[in-house]
Amino acid sequence: MIISKTPFRVSLFGGSTDYESYYSKYGSLLVGFTIDKYCYTMVRKTPKILGYKTRVSYSKVEVLNDNSRIEHNGVRGVLEYLKIKYGVEIAHISDIPSQTGTGSSSSFIVGLLNAFYAIQNKKPTKKELAQEAIYIERKLLNESGGIQDQIWAAYGGINSIDINKEGDFQVKPLPVSSEFIEKFFSRCVLIYMGKTRKSYKIAKSHDCNSKYKENIQKIAHKGYKSFLDQDIDGVATLLNQSWEEKKRVSELVSSDEIDLRYKELKENGVIGGKLLGSGGSGFMFGILGDGITKSDFKKKYRSNFLDFTVSLNGSEIING
Repeated sequence: MIISKTPFRVSLFGGSTDYESYYSKYGSLLVGFTIDKYCYTMVRKTPKILGYKTRVSYSKVEVLNDNSRIEHNGVRGVLEYLKIKYGVEIAHISDIPSQTGTGSSSSFIVGLLNAFYAIQNKKPTKKELAQEAIYIERKLLNESGGIQDQIWAAYGGINSIDINKEGDFQVKPLPVSSEFIEKFFSRCVLIYMGKTRKSYKIAKSHDCNSKYKENIQKIAHKGYKSFLDQDIDGVATLLNQSWEEKKRVSELVSSDEIDLRYKELKENGVIGGKLLGSGGSGFMFGILGDGITKSDFKKKYRSNFLDFTVSLNGSEIING
């Protein structure tokens, strides 16, 4: 059995500009990082003595004798892309709920690809994993969305991602000191809104409103510079601005409930933040004001508070 371990991500700047409809005209710059919360994907060839061909276990269990009839789009897409006709057993577990804005769907695709390549004794590059996951989701399955999530899942780390008009991308670690990284994450918080959402519906609504995306892109460049200057308060201020612009991209991005929760977080010490992912619900990321202790903040939000730090590795095989 092969087990892959693939991180989830926090996208800070540039979200919504990684859609082909935008970057094919203007290019894109994204800034963010992956966290030490993972999806684990276990894969093996089905032993012939068992009374079925393929078994897929996630929030439901599928047992069938025809891989093309698998209901889970991601699993079916990966098997189709790799032309896998033989029987397989696939099991998926996650550290956090799916559909919460942390790129979980793409992390699963990247991790599943990685696991199957390990079965085949192949070792794809990070770029190959990301490119193939992008192709499966955006072309083969024709699902709406951007291309950053697959890149974060494959690469891991604290990075900037430059996407050119042809869709090629370059991933570069942010040139910041280890002292800055420690201080930055000591002020970062993630609060679960308590609900999941169907991201594809919201993602589809993002394929428009280039005017606001241009503003998001300009802020991304300023956010990148704030990281270079190691200015945490500057990053927080720009996150506020970027969140306001993103809410203008689609009316599905935010809601009265989300706006109230963000206001409450700011009253409790957050000086800048945003809802992760395409919007609707999920996790709210925030940066605490200097002097606000994370332990006190955690006590206020209890089970909705997610302890995390950065994950420097992308998808990896942890056995086999």
